[in-house]
Amino acid sequence: MDALTILFALTIIGGGSALGWRMWTLEQRMILTHEQTEKKLDEQRLTSRSSLVALHHTLASLEAGAQALLSTQPQLEGRIALHSSIAKSESILDRSIINPAELKEGGRSLISAVRDLIGTIGGEGKLNQIPEGDVGLSTLSRRLFIVLEKCGLGPVDLALNGLECKRLGALAYSVGEVSWAIKSYECANLKSPGELNCLEILEQLSLKTGDTRARRHWLEERLVISPDDPELLRSHAHLMVKLDDDAAERDVRRLEALGIDTPADRSLLSGLRSRAGAKDEALQSLDKALEEDPTRSADWSSKAQIHLELEEYDEALIASEACLSLDRQNGDAWAIKAQVLKDRPSEAKAALKAAIHAVALAAGGTELILLKSDLLAANGKFEEGRESLVSSLKRNPADSELRAAMAAMRLQSGDLEGAGELLRATPLEAMGEPFIHIQWGRLHLASADLQRDGTGDTDMRLLLVAKESFDEAVRLNREHGIAWLGLARIQRLLKDKEAAALSLSRASRLLEEDQPAFSTEAALLALDNDDIAEAERLIENASIHDNRSPTVPYIKGNIASARGRFEEARAFYSETLAIEPSHTRAMLNRAACSMALDEAHLSLDDCNSLLDRAPELHLARLRRAESSMHLTEWDEAINDLEAVLNINPKHSHALTRLAACQIALGLPELAEAPLNEALRIDNGNAEAWYQRGLLYMEWERVDAAIADFQKAAKANPTHLQSRLHFAASLHGAGRWEEAVDAWKEVLELEPENSVARRRHDQAETFLTAPIEISE
Repeated sequence: MDALTILFALTIIGGGSALGWRMWTLEQRMILTHEQTEKKLDEQRLTSRSSLVALHHTLASLEAGAQALLSTQPQLEGRIALHSSIAKSESILDRSIINPAELKEGGRSLISAVRDLIGTIGGEGKLNQIPEGDVGLSTLSRRLFIVLEKCGLGPVDLALNGLECKRLGALAYSVGEVSWAIKSYECANLKSPGELNCLEILEQLSLKTGDTRARRHWLEERLVISPDDPELLRSHAHLMVKLDDDAAERDVRRLEALGIDTPADRSLLSGLRSRAGAKDEALQSLDKALEEDPTRSADWSSKAQIHLELEEYDEALIASEACLSLDRQNGDAWAIKAQVLKDRPSEAKAALKAAIHAVALAAGGTELILLKSDLLAANGKFEEGRESLVSSLKRNPADSELRAAMAAMRLQSGDLEGAGELLRATPLEAMGEPFIHIQWGRLHLASADLQRDGTGDTDMRLLLVAKESFDEAVRLNREHGIAWLGLARIQRLLKDKEAAALSLSRASRLLEEDQPAFSTEAALLALDNDDIAEAERLIENASIHDNRSPTVPYIKGNIASARGRFEEARAFYSETLAIEPSHTRAMLNRAACSMALDEAHLSLDDCNSLLDRAPELHLARLRRAESSMHLTEWDEAINDLEAVLNINPKHSHALTRLAACQIALGLPELAEAPLNEALRIDNGNAEAWYQRGLLYMEWERVDAAIADFQKAAKANPTHLQSRLHFAASLHGAGRWEEAVDAWKEVLELEPENSVARRRHDQAETFLTAPIEISE
């Protein structure tokens, strides 16, 4: 063989040997690995066998322990069963799709478990009998009531007897499920009617929940069984007082008949009689109670209050002092003392001291807070009085009555912005009372008084804003007389006299008979209805009960103006402004009286004062223009009239006055356009017809002038100047028959007019003179 063949053979032999060696080595390793694996598995089997033996012994020990625990505490078996039932029900209820059959089966299991649990609870089912330290029972119970609620099951559905229902109620009460407790005890009462223990628990639960109707029911159920139980009678009497029910007096009478009434019972009877209006009888009961026990400070306080209501001020003061000698912290007695002494100038400091004590003890409510402020001011401490109101409101921002009273004070002083700030700061929870809305209405009215321009459109827009507030006040409390009174005022200003009369009638039934505010508003409505005599009667009645109100002299001024007694009217308006310097309408009316008295310079002063305070009061600017015209200050008048027309180009009266100024300045060509515009806006503007008639007379357009004078007289039959010019124009035109009739109409308005009388006779002479016939 050649060398190559030998080499190839050796290579094959070497490779085969190497491969054989490798395979043998791998086989040895696999055998070794297998042996090691078997060894480990054997070790694991031994370990597992040992663990299983240990686990068996542990389970056996636990089972023995559980059996021992259940034998010593058998109630745990019921809890365990209940836990399983609750868990099963929770699992069913948590599913997105609930199987009715499973839910029904779960409910049965749950009911059975509940009965087992109730069976382990001892006692008679009284409240607070479940121990508080049993955390496991509490947790389980809470879960139970949640699941029962979700399943729609109640105590009646659990098929429990009366005792079991009470135990379930006690369990529910122990975990705070008061509604479940009430239902459980009600179910127990159905099972065993008239059981006193159950009725007493139901009364306690209704007291806890604040359900006075339910408490009354259970109390009366107890009284049926024990009609002469004094404690039950007293509890029922006090509850009836809270409910404002006459049955309270019957309870006290029964105690009196039984001979077991106490001074406290007689005190309660006195309060009942006082509330019923039998104040003399109430005082007799109090006096009898105080004879037996004069140390009852509450009875002295009640006695003082009744004397105060009867206006027996000396007796009220004596009783309040007696109360305070026993109890210096009786706020009501301090409040009564302050109210008695407030009108005694020599006791001003004592009244202030009493008011301070009353407010500090939170007695007397808003009335005493306001009285304290007034007394501080009366003692020269004006700033302290103001600060006391502010601090009281800070302590109780939701006191809508106090906030409204403070806003009213600011309105009366003319501080509209301050009043608005107070009202805007009202918390949301205080907006449910009508007081705030009434003051908003008054604020809007005061704002309207400062922005009126004498036109119906502008005034109506401003007044409707105020009406919304009074409407809301009435909506919140339809028995609030002042709200109806405010609404009546708005309706009167809006010329809805019929609605105003109805609202006034509603207010009269809700307010006290001597309420001055009603009389003043009724007087204003009577004036609007031209019933001056009724207005006078009403305002005299108001002045008897309130001689400090600015409204009384204001209305007296209006009555005097209506009677044409302008000097007297101006004096009344001055009196109004002395009380309330910011009374806008009084100053406007005083300016009008000065014009009527031919004292335009005084009218000008009032208008300037008004415009300094309220530059947007265009009605005052209009009055100032008229005063300037009277003083022949035409340029100043035109400036004011143009300012009014810039705000309201459709102001018919301002257009008419502007035309009158142009005519007076010798510029009649500038007067026709504003007069035509004024008549286009208001066809019933008698003054515009009259001024245009004068303009046409200036242009010698006699027929057109006569026609305009006639239209002026038709628009306003009392417009004397238009009738005079109409008659004079007919007279000058030789239309004697028409002139006679026209002069007669003038004399009907002013019988003492000498010119009209002379011209009338002259026209009749011409009318009856014989006609000469020329040949």
